Amino acid sequence: MGETILYKLYMRMKYLIASFVILLTLKSYAYQIYTVKKGDTLIGIAHKFGIKAKLIKEANPRVDWRRIRPKQKIKIPSIVAKKHVRKKIKITKTKTSLKKTATIKKPVQPSKQQLKTENKIYTIKKGDTLIGIAHKLHYSYEQIKAVNPKVDWRKIRPGQKIVLPSKHAVAKKTPKPGEIGDGYYIVAKGDTLRGIARRFGLTLKELEQLNPNLNKIIRPGELIVLPKELTEKIKISEKEKLFIPPRFLLYSEIYRVKRGDTLWKIARKFNTDIDIIRTLNDISGRNIRVGQILFVPSRKLKGAEKLKLRYSILNQERHALVRYAERFLGTPYRFGGESLKYGIDCSAFVQKIFSRFKIRLPRTAEEQYRVAGVFVPVNRLQPGDLLFFHTLNYAKVTHVAIYIGHGKFIHAAGRRSGVKISRFTKYYWKRFVGAKRVLGTGKRYAYLRNRSG
Repeated sequence: MGETILYKLYMRMKYLIASFVILLTLKSYAYQIYTVKKGDTLIGIAHKFGIKAKLIKEANPRVDWRRIRPKQKIKIPSIVAKKHVRKKIKITKTKTSLKKTATIKKPVQPSKQQLKTENKIYTIKKGDTLIGIAHKLHYSYEQIKAVNPKVDWRKIRPGQKIVLPSKHAVAKKTPKPGEIGDGYYIVAKGDTLRGIARRFGLTLKELEQLNPNLNKIIRPGELIVLPKELTEKIKISEKEKLFIPPRFLLYSEIYRVKRGDTLWKIARKFNTDIDIIRTLNDISGRNIRVGQILFVPSRKLKGAEKLKLRYSILNQERHALVRYAERFLGTPYRFGGESLKYGIDCSAFVQKIFSRFKIRLPRTAEEQYRVAGVFVPVNRLQPGDLLFFHTLNYAKVTHVAIYIGHGKFIHAAGRRSGVKISRFTKYYWKRFVGAKRVLGTGKRYAYLRNRSG
């Protein structure tokens, strides 16, 4: 009787131990280890593996999910692991152990007959564009254009039939919003027809003539037709790393430097100023190399168009100079100082700002008044002009500022305020001596010989 009870207890213990071993084995196969990556969160990991966040949280009770860090190890339940790695796991149970076998499903490769398809017909729907159709059907727009040579893509209409390419190749990179291509521009967020016309130097009427079927309200992704010559010039300017504003390129032509050419000869040949060629092509000195590509004002331009181009270039340079000067608002004042970071006086501030735009000026306000640029009347002031004042008795001119428009100027005022913007108050009007213009006067090196610059 006692032996029977002991035998039953022994068998029960043996069964419990075997069950415990089986559970441990199951547990070892129940999870897959995942290494946390930068930017991972509990919700993100759960979404990646297609499982509820609650299950991952239960499998990792000691993990603080608010403070997980890259390279940290966490457990993912085995059901999810199967889906993630695309493995089919078979577990065979015996009396004492578990056997695990895995088979990986290989992706089925399409046959050559499946790749070869006949030409398909597509019916144009309302709102369709060449780029939109290419993107929707996973073709490149060049492919669709090539098999429909007689289609005018600016005048497609709903119900019209077009042919799709026979080889359904993966489309090349489709143009992104804001991209300039071969004779087109892709509308970006915030664009308007008037803004696009102004950007590319066209009138609104000219842009509407190029795009007769375009609605007044445009949406991102729509294709706007532009003059092909203009887009070609934009591509060349980007290749040469010039990045000239498109509205300037509209009035320009391409010139390749030849042996014996100088900036003066090229300017004379195209009846323009050296300053305009320098500004267009971002040239600081006089050196140019044979074969270099330059953008010069077109010889076909009328007198009014040449003036418009010159004014646009100078106007952009003026505003760029003002924006650059405004970056140093609050810089401390220091008499005799020459640092835009630690302290500077009024004449050094003006000298440093203009040197950024390749214009060298004398060091003192008095010398700048005597030798730099040309005098201008107060009623014709433009942003970037220099203003001179008599604030101390030791000289006629003791202070200088840069006019920024609307009756305001920027200057290194004094120890209390440093670089700041001021208005023409009575204090400054009483001490005003005169104004001079350096930008657009043709004097890139506005200083006297043997003087400091």
